[in-house]
Amino acid sequence: MHGRIRQNLFSGELAAATGVTVRTLQHYDNIGLLPTSGRTAGGRRYYTKEDMLCLEQIIFYKSLGFSLQEIRDKVIKRPTTSQIEQILHEQEVELYRKIEDAHASIALIKAFRTALAAGNSPSWQSLTRFIRTLRGSNLLDWGDNIFSDSLIEILGKHFTHEVAFDFYHTWREIALKAMTLAKSGVAPDDPAAQELAEDWWEIVQEVTTGDDERIHAFALIQEDRASWPEGDRDLMDASQSFIDLSLKHYIKSRPNDSKKYSSLKRKYDKS
Repeated sequence: MHGRIRQNLFSGELAAATGVTVRTLQHYDNIGLLPTSGRTAGGRRYYTKEDMLCLEQIIFYKSLGFSLQEIRDKVIKRPTTSQIEQILHEQEVELYRKIEDAHASIALIKAFRTALAAGNSPSWQSLTRFIRTLRGSNLLDWGDNIFSDSLIEILGKHFTHEVAFDFYHTWREIALKAMTLAKSGVAPDDPAAQELAEDWWEIVQEVTTGDDERIHAFALIQEDRASWPEGDRDLMDASQSFIDLSLKHYIKSRPNDSKKYSSLKRKYDKS
């Protein structure tokens, strides 16, 4: 083998390279999840480059908490180049879902702390239910099929993927906070609610920038809430009233913002 790179790896070598145990590889072989490509005359299992691609898929999905049966349905054995591209795309989507789940959980913890600081305590049961629902929704579920072609064109002109994700995270954090404060009995004029209203007002101004086309686009999105992903629709339904009441108190105490709000609301209502 001088000057040559061996293409196949024995079980111990593959285990050392990937961080799994030899026992795990043997188990995957025995259940047919990752059958060994062959054995030497001495009975040693060996694996090919294609087997390594298969194992990479197994390790990835296992790290995300999928069961071996679920992984079995996802893994593509001996993938072609085009299938590898599809595998990478699906893995990217799964990672984005995990990121969204983490954002929702962190936002809910922050919201709960805010409610406790205000002297109130929301129901753990209701919050847990919302987290379960939210984990069925994320920005990737807002596919093109939800929007009309004209709305997609408008949104595409004003938002990059990065801006869309930032806005989505901020919106969900504020909405979760509003829902939590509302369920814990915090009044709309409470300092915690007014801080929320300020955050909401800032994101509204940042997103619309007073531009009629942007305002019209968001009005259309609101009108078609029935087509939203379930978790986000439920979150908006549960938080909208508290946000509106809190913002009403917030705007009243700020004459300059009141003028901006009135102008924005007129444009929004006309849309």
